[in-house]
Amino acid sequence: MGISLKDRRIRKDTHPFTNLFIILVVVTILANFIPSGTYERVVVDGRSVVDPATFTYAAEKSLVGISTFFLSFFNGFKDASSLMAMLFFAGGAFGVATRIGLMETTLKTLARKLQHTSFAVIAFVLMAAWGTLVAFTSMWELSIVVIPIVVPLALSLGYDVVTGAGIVILASCAGFGSALSNPLFTAIAHKLAELPIYSAMWYRAISFVVILLVEYAFLMLYARRIKKDPSKILVKTEETGHKAYSADEANFTPALVRAGIAFIVVFSFVIYGTINMGFDFPEMAASFAALGIIVGLAYGLAINDIMDMMGEGMKDMFYGAMVMLFARAVLYVMTEAAIIDTVIHFLSQFVVGKSPIVTGNLLLWMQTIINFFVPSGSGQAAITVPILIPLADMGDVTRQVCCLASQFGDGFSNFIYPTNGTLLGILLAAGIPYRKWLKFFGPLFAIIMVLSMIFISVGVVIGLGPF
Repeated sequence: MGISLKDRRIRKDTHPFTNLFIILVVVTILANFIPSGTYERVVVDGRSVVDPATFTYAAEKSLVGISTFFLSFFNGFKDASSLMAMLFFAGGAFGVATRIGLMETTLKTLARKLQHTSFAVIAFVLMAAWGTLVAFTSMWELSIVVIPIVVPLALSLGYDVVTGAGIVILASCAGFGSALSNPLFTAIAHKLAELPIYSAMWYRAISFVVILLVEYAFLMLYARRIKKDPSKILVKTEETGHKAYSADEANFTPALVRAGIAFIVVFSFVIYGTINMGFDFPEMAASFAALGIIVGLAYGLAINDIMDMMGEGMKDMFYGAMVMLFARAVLYVMTEAAIIDTVIHFLSQFVVGKSPIVTGNLLLWMQTIINFFVPSGSGQAAITVPILIPLADMGDVTRQVCCLASQFGDGFSNFIYPTNGTLLGILLAAGIPYRKWLKFFGPLFAIIMVLSMIFISVGVVIGLGPF
């Protein structure tokens, strides 16, 4: 699922910790120049809410220094530990499912069975299946594994690499941006916002379906255009190393069938538990641990092999989990300097007094811009949600809409920003240069953001909640 450090060095990407480390240094320095201030908070219906009329600057500035800077790493780890645990066990579970070949066999089998079907139908089925998987798991990094399976199918039907890769990447975009149960962003944002985890899933499901259909139509227009005029192909096949699909066997062995049934049953329980049983991070982490172990046992693995695969899967999540450490370290410094409320007070000038619809969309664009510098959903949720929620409260926007704006701003822009290492890794696997991807995806990204603004605006109008 993850991209190895070696691959990052080959591509000379910025290390995922670098931007956050720089941010931490800059915040530590600036925290000594930003006035300390506080809002009074009141409890309304069991929720802590900022009273916008009570901001006051502190009589004495709270200073932070070198000791605070280095202590922030430990305190960031402590504050993010429950989230990190959930991510590690989720990585372990999918590490087993991926390494026994369950995901790959599923996609290969589906592709082979649909090989002689109309390409429009094939693309729709694959996009719907993959997009739904990502919408529930958030594991869009698995696109690196799936692209080499789907691209040859598209080539064998007379289409190009961009079309084949687009099936996977665009479905990932819809699924991740409109995620129904994303543990990397939605769960964290809802927890920080004091919302029931994965609440308003029905509304995100509608946005997922609409955006997926728009992406499908966009991709089919491109596919039809290059079919009529091959000179409009963005990336020549011979430049990528991909070859047309050959019907190599990828059969479901009895062991894989057992593992697949176990995966569906246990993962369905995870989803049910988060929606109907109030699962928090400890229960989710326990469920993912059970998922990995039960799937491995169903496949027939020895305990030692299961532990090995879970360990490898946890390694895949290491960077994502550690990013949360840095993110919470930034919050620790801001808390020690007592400047979080000062930042909220400053930003409130741009949102308070405007219509809730304008405020909701401003929150969307704030998150979209931040994602360029902090390309980590979990990291962003930890940093920005504690700031955006009070702004939403003061701007008469529900916390659910605020979290949705944050999710959209983070999720969709991951697929266009060159600062996102996962996107670059996926494009590398597809053989698509970034500039060619930008030419293809840029117009669609603009459409997606317009749709996002519409969904945010409707959410404001209907008072999307529960609060």
